[in-house]
Amino acid sequence: MKNVLVTGVSGEMGRATARTLSEEGYFIYGVYNVHKSEAEKLKKEIDNIEIFQCDFSDRQNTIALISKLKDIKFSGIVNNAGIFLDMDFDNFDIEKWEETFEVNVHAPLLLVQGLQNNLEDRGSIVNITSTDGMVGATAGLAYAASKAALINLTQSFTNIFASRKIRANNIALGWIGNGMQAPEAVLKEAARLNPLERTGKYEEIADVISFLLSSKSSYVNGETIVVDGGDMATNYILQKEGEILNKK
Repeated sequence: MKNVLVTGVSGEMGRATARTLSEEGYFIYGVYNVHKSEAEKLKKEIDNIEIFQCDFSDRQNTIALISKLKDIKFSGIVNNAGIFLDMDFDNFDIEKWEETFEVNVHAPLLLVQGLQNNLEDRGSIVNITSTDGMVGATAGLAYAASKAALINLTQSFTNIFASRKIRANNIALGWIGNGMQAPEAVLKEAARLNPLERTGKYEEIADVISFLLSSKSSYVNGETIVVDGGDMATNYILQKEGEILNKK
C-alpha cells in the first residue's frame, strides 16, 4: 500500500481527496488544524488513514510535524492546506501577509524539504494553487501573491528532484464548492459567468489529484493544471455580459 501525505484534510476538499485516495488503495497521512471533529469523523469513515494536528502558521508546529513523520516513506505529498485572509491594498496588513505566506508557501516548502528523503524516487508532489496566483486579485492580495509564489516553487521542485524522477505539479483552482466560505451571492454570480454555468465540485479536484499521483500522469511534470470550468476564458465571459471583445 502506497502512503500519501495530504494536508488540510479536515476541509471539504481534503476530505473528498482522502475518500478518493482511500478507495484507490492509498494509506493517507492526513493533517488538519481546525475542525477536529471533521477529521475524527473522517478517520471513523476511512480505515486506511492516520491523522495529525498541525497549525502551519506556527513554524515550530510544522517542524514538529516533520519530526513525527520522519520514519514514513511516501509515494506522494499533497499540499492542500491554505488560508485566505481578506485584505486589499488600501488596508494592507503585514501580519496577515506574513501569516498567509507562512501557511500557503513556507509550510509546503518545509514539508517537501524536510521529507525529501522520505519521498520515494518517481514519487509525486501536488500543490494546490489558485487561478488568482496567475492573474492577481484585489481583496485577496496576499492570497494571490502566495499562490503565485507556490506555482513558481513547484517549478523549482521539478528541477531539484529531476535526478530522482520525482514529479511536481500544481492544480490552479477556480471557484470550487463554497469558495472558501464566499457569500452565497458571490457564488451564484461565479456560477452564472462560468462557461459550464456552475462552480466546481470537491470530488472533481480529488480526481485530478489522484491523476497526478498516479502513473497515468507519468509525463506530466512542472505543470500548472487549471481546473476552473473555463473561468479564464475571458472572451466567453465578456460575450455573456453583452460586451464585444475586439481582437484586432
